Amino acid sequence: MNAAFAAHDEARQPSGQNGDAQARSLELEIANTKEWQRAVKRLANTRLPEGAWYRSVLCLQYLRPGVQLADISGGNSSEILLNPPKSTCLVIFEARRYSRLNLVIAREAKKAKIPITLVTDSFCDWGRDHSDAMFVVPTDFGMCWDSTAQMASLGNLLINSVFHELGDAVEGRLDKVSELHGRITRSVGD
Repeated sequence: MNAAFAAHDEARQPSGQNGDAQARSLELEIANTKEWQRAVKRLANTRLPEGAWYRSVLCLQYLRPGVQLADISGGNSSEILLNPPKSTCLVIFEARRYSRLNLVIAREAKKAKIPITLVTDSFCDWGRDHSDAMFVVPTDFGMCWDSTAQMASLGNLLINSVFHELGDAVEGRLDKVSELHGRITRSVGD
């Protein structure tokens, strides 16, 4: 196993064996639902998963091939909407003040029968109508600005669940991607 991942091997254990209380709480509330399991299987097995949240896409690319960051710079989302629906899925992270663009993409993806997993806050009033799986996390903690930290935790839990769904074979890919990353981009101090 690559040294970069060896230090984090303990964290790879299912959170029932290791992990902080927040991850276990999220697991109990959300990750043991049928909706969660469907979303995990979809992300683990769909040929071309698309994501709108950079960190999740990057992590999924370490775990499996075919994962793409949705490039909306062309203004029409064709890289998502023109893919065959049975081989495509979409993950959207959305928090208050909602982007009109995410709503429009979700509507169009639903019309195209592309499955959508939405991670959002409790204020989202359009999510249930436009997603196949919707996971709601708290963001309003009485501060001057909403905190999306819980969304990041849920995203990490989703990635971890995909890791476990893929099984032992994923270790080889993790090592190869990490090796390429180290050889090509290198971190400071390498």
